[in-house]
Amino acid sequence: MKPIILKFKVPKFDNSLYLDKDGVLNVALIRSGKLSSPRKLDEIYLKKDLSDIENFANKNHYNLIMVSNQPDLSRNLIDLKFLRENINKIKSKLDLSIAIICPHVESENCNCRKPKIGMIHTYRKLFPNKYKKELFIGDQESDYLCSINLGIKFIKVNSSTSNSNFINEDLLKIGNN
Repeated sequence: MKPIILKFKVPKFDNSLYLDKDGVLNVALIRSGKLSSPRKLDEIYLKKDLSDIENFANKNHYNLIMVSNQPDLSRNLIDLKFLRENINKIKSKLDLSIAIICPHVESENCNCRKPKIGMIHTYRKLFPNKYKKELFIGDQESDYLCSINLGIKFIKVNSSTSNSNFINEDLLKIGNN
């Protein structure tokens, strides 16, 4: 199975901002002591500071690209319909161009699951002139390692389970460079 690609609009800028979903765009949950994705609509809580990301992207001409590991698809704990509903809720607050989703569990050893770089390579192949400058916002070690593997600047979200990312100061520093 290849990554799932949801195209919402053609990226218009030369720069791209990659965003993890759970813990960055919506609040991650704790199940059995581990971070988890929402599995029901009433578990989806969007981060309250998505407007900071949107404002940064608009001001600095970045396309917003979601890149997310979603192994609950392979585990049959969620389906594509639910995932689309989750992403549409995010899209109501954030002008995403594309969402690229890895549906695999770690043991499948696919090329798209972060920290591997397959999802971003997929985006780069689809839009070869839209990644002059790149930035990655994530909350997990796999996000960070993916950004390192690609040589992309990284901003780490301070809390996956809080309703705020607390990254506006980091965005301001990058925007002023």
